[in-house]
Amino acid sequence: MLGRHLHLTRARAGRRGVVDFGEISIRVNVMAKKTFNLLTWLGLAALTLVGTAPMTNARTVLIERIIARVNNKIVTQRQYDKERETLHQQLAQQYSGEKLEQEFKLKSKDMLRDMIDQDLLVQKAGDDDINVETDVIKRLDEVRQQYNLPSLEALQQGVEKDGMNWEDFKDQIKRQLLMREVIAREVGSRIIISRADARKYFDAHMKEFDSPPGVHLAEILVSTEKHSPAEAEKLAKKAMGELDSGARFPDVAKEYSDAPSAKDGGDVGFFKAGTIAPEIAKAIANVDVGEVSSTIKTQYGYMIFKVLEKRVGKTPTFEQVANQVMNYLYDQKVQGALRGFLTTLRTESSIRLAPGFVDTGAPPAGDRTD
Repeated sequence: MLGRHLHLTRARAGRRGVVDFGEISIRVNVMAKKTFNLLTWLGLAALTLVGTAPMTNARTVLIERIIARVNNKIVTQRQYDKERETLHQQLAQQYSGEKLEQEFKLKSKDMLRDMIDQDLLVQKAGDDDINVETDVIKRLDEVRQQYNLPSLEALQQGVEKDGMNWEDFKDQIKRQLLMREVIAREVGSRIIISRADARKYFDAHMKEFDSPPGVHLAEILVSTEKHSPAEAEKLAKKAMGELDSGARFPDVAKEYSDAPSAKDGGDVGFFKAGTIAPEIAKAIANVDVGEVSSTIKTQYGYMIFKVLEKRVGKTPTFEQVANQVMNYLYDQKVQGALRGFLTTLRTESSIRLAPGFVDTGAPPAGDRTD
């Protein structure tokens, strides 16, 4: 018989028998190796033998480690490592080489703090009986529309195709909405920005609101990496033909473009003057707002651009940016007040960390380390 059972290796038992920290591990009878492999292949290895005494030749295999406990919730090593990996991937879109590693080291030091922050906010939402189920459905539908998908079932297929569990995806959205609601109630509702405050800030920081010269573009890229040169040229001509016939640029981009911007109708945002590749700048130099360029052959493939907006550098009036200034000041005050609110939640909570881990958001007294 396979002598195998799940157990929790305890570092220390807390009050009422609650385990503070430990490692979820598997004890396997090494003498039954062939049987274990067979049961694994048959899909039966998850069976737990209740009441089986530990075998003398058993060994412990670590499958999970708890690194923090936030009240009655835990943070595992696997969750922590996954967040670090996600952060590294996000930063890699902006940086590379030594700069990437510097930014990662700087940002990752607050990783555990941010995870604890999120757990505290979600738990606060539970304490306050906040319900966002209807908002979750609305948000899912917004994401569906953003990616031009016909149904939520199609969105689920897309999420799973990208390697993510659908329930985890929905849970992430739910957590974000719960946190947003708590912040709005507990922090945002107490902040008032007057028009006079906004005017005062604008007068002292007018240059920050300068509008630099540049252009807002949408693109269609028919990639010569994805298609043969001849096929790419043919597709580009077909796309241009549809545009000449009056088709909407976003629709043509979604159908023909191989660029990531295709899902956004080709919109690639605003570019300051002097930051666009010379061949592209030359091709759009004489294109008016709302018009489309000719087809451009680049190292990436065939490209077509639409000029959405052209800006001439100037300093706006306060009236033109009043809402922008007020939103900026509001966000700044929320961020400052939010850290204080999270510190209060920490003092009201039981937070324990595994040795070697640091919560950079801990109050002066610090979190407990076990």
